[in-house]
Amino acid sequence: MTTIDIKQNIEMNKKTISELLSGNSCRRLNSLNWLRHELSNETRILFHLSAKEQKPFLDYSNMRNLGEAWDYILENKKIEIIDELQICKIHSILCKDTHIKSGSFRTTEKYLDLYVNGQKMHAPHYSEISSRLSEITYNLVNSKCGPLIKAFNLHFDLIKLQPFEDFNKRTARMIMNWVLIQNGYRPIIFNYKSDKKEYMEALRNRAHKDCKSYSRYMYSCMLRTQNDLIRMLKNSKIL
Repeated sequence: MTTIDIKQNIEMNKKTISELLSGNSCRRLNSLNWLRHELSNETRILFHLSAKEQKPFLDYSNMRNLGEAWDYILENKKIEIIDELQICKIHSILCKDTHIKSGSFRTTEKYLDLYVNGQKMHAPHYSEISSRLSEITYNLVNSKCGPLIKAFNLHFDLIKLQPFEDFNKRTARMIMNWVLIQNGYRPIIFNYKSDKKEYMEALRNRAHKDCKSYSRYMYSCMLRTQNDLIRMLKNSKIL
């Protein structure tokens, strides 16, 4: 399937999901519960740690926090501008009751777990975080790209910036999904075992300036998430 075909299917699925969610049934609740469940498992799939190392990264608090962040986004999906304060707010929710300093920018040097030309990629100096984040949020509003590419670019730019000491990727994914929801789409969920390798490969491709491969992967994940959601909705029982 070509990228053009994937994009066309995404737009058709967008309409189908809206229609399926418009009826008076338990589908809305089932949809929300399914999304929350899959989002809570996403980090475990993408960055699996041994049982000994999981705590405190993948404990109950983190699973609960992901649900609360999702609720916050749904409650504020019509907010006009996702700015620095809102990004810090999402990070703060995700870090609640963990050892991570929530909602505060890092004050140390930081390398990404991405390699460009065999060298580990260095995030911008922490003194540049605020100004770089302002550029990112400015581009989100003023870029002439379509909403999907805007969301994908935002996701990568936040990861590349590494504004926080930890939880940067999960924050970037939640903010990306917020933008998608604002534009009438459903979240992208990286909940397949293959994502552990392919997600990081997509980020490395983007770091190597291969935007097409990165975007194609994001489109494909969006399409499969939509297809999974549609199957779940069609199988929902009417109350």
